Amino acid sequence: KEKVKKICEVLRKETLDPAKKEGDQIIAKAKRDAEKIIEDAKQKAAKIHEETKRKIEEERNVFQASINLACKKSLEMLRQEIETKLFNPELKSLLSKELNEPKVVAELISAIVTAIQKEGLEGDLRAIVSKAVKLEAVNQALLKGIETRLKGNSVELGALKGGAQVKMVDHNLTIDLSEEALKSLLASYVRDDFRSIVFASNV
Repeated sequence: KEKVKKICEVLRKETLDPAKKEGDQIIAKAKRDAEKIIEDAKQKAAKIHEETKRKIEEERNVFQASINLACKKSLEMLRQEIETKLFNPELKSLLSKELNEPKVVAELISAIVTAIQKEGLEGDLRAIVSKAVKLEAVNQALLKGIETRLKGNSVELGALKGGAQVKMVDHNLTIDLSEEALKSLLASYVRDDFRSIVFASNV
């Protein structure tokens, strides 16, 4: 009985203990491997998450930039549309009406001739107005003494839409306050103010 016990003890030490130890080592290694796999998976998942987040952010930025650009283009098109269909016609209508009024035209001519006189410039002057204006009414509305400075003592009809031109014949110089000239001049000054009123804020 004692011998059997010893034999069992020897077998345990020689087979079971090494097997148990090896099993423990295998389990420990498996545990370490599992932990490493889990950690690697976590890191990979975190990396994928960050990469996905970065791509989403990039796409969002690109989308936002595209939206902003589209808004700016749309607003600029709207500005141009309003200028073309509202501002320009209104300005033209206003000028056409005012610059075909005999009194207004006479005031323009009087102002130009007076300025020429103040500069001490001599020579023949020709004042040209639109055919839509009544010639006699313009002559009557001129400041005293202005009519006598004009060639033929009268303004002349010409191919103007409105306003007036004063030609300094001897100097080959034309002072242009016609409708087209004033429209161009006024538009360059008024357009920015018009835009700032209609479009109070920029995109």
